[in-house]
Amino acid sequence: MASNSETNDAEETGASLSVEARPRWSIWIDIEGFSKLWEDGGLALAGLRALMSGIYAIGNKVYTDDGDRLFAHQFGDGFVIVGDFHEEALDRCVAIAVALMRHIATSGCLARAAVAEGDFADYSGCWPKEIRQEIANLQSNDTVSLGSGSMTLLPVMGTALINANKLDSSNCVKGAVLTIASKDAGRIASGFPRRVSAADGRFTMIDWVHAASPFIDEIVARSGVGGLSAADIEAAITRYVGGMPAPPSAWITGTRDYGSLSMPLAGDEAAT
Repeated sequence: MASNSETNDAEETGASLSVEARPRWSIWIDIEGFSKLWEDGGLALAGLRALMSGIYAIGNKVYTDDGDRLFAHQFGDGFVIVGDFHEEALDRCVAIAVALMRHIATSGCLARAAVAEGDFADYSGCWPKEIRQEIANLQSNDTVSLGSGSMTLLPVMGTALINANKLDSSNCVKGAVLTIASKDAGRIASGFPRRVSAADGRFTMIDWVHAASPFIDEIVARSGVGGLSAADIEAAITRYVGGMPAPPSAWITGTRDYGSLSMPLAGDEAAT
């Protein structure tokens, strides 16, 4: 039951969370092993820089206009990327995820991603009255004072973030994998090889190493993001595994099997 203050605040603002008629696609993507990489040195930041620069380049050089523009928001070492409108085919969404995962591989890091759908909206009108008032007074979009400190807020939220993040975290397959719900896998073209999880049929992994699509070609041509060949990606994965304490055997198995790698990885003997 809502308190009197909550009820009064809602009456004053007239604000409510709206649900979009048709869900927009979303990508959740983050840096694999970020906390460990952060402890060991600057490689974590190299991966995060690559993720940021890749999103920036695609959003400013490829998909720039109403209808195909992107909305991206950082959460720690990851980003949620959301499309402008519902798209029945998910090829463009998956191509963006593939290009970013390949781009991050150039930094010495690897990424993990998932694609889903949901709504995404500005809910700042639902913030407490005192927060909204200070935002207005400061002419700030996302920061209010906490005495001599500060609080940074995120004005957007929705199931586009929740569903993509949950899909990734619920997938028991470890490794640098790109996940889509099996019920949505039929909405991507055959140029994106895929394989249903052996452990849970609800999850399908897309082979980001060998995927081919006109959308990927366009992203590479116009932004320079994601241009690694399959051989170069496999070499980057091999360096990642061999250049630091070996990841767990389950991580090696997931990355190898669902990326259809042609060469053995260090620690493969223990993983099989």
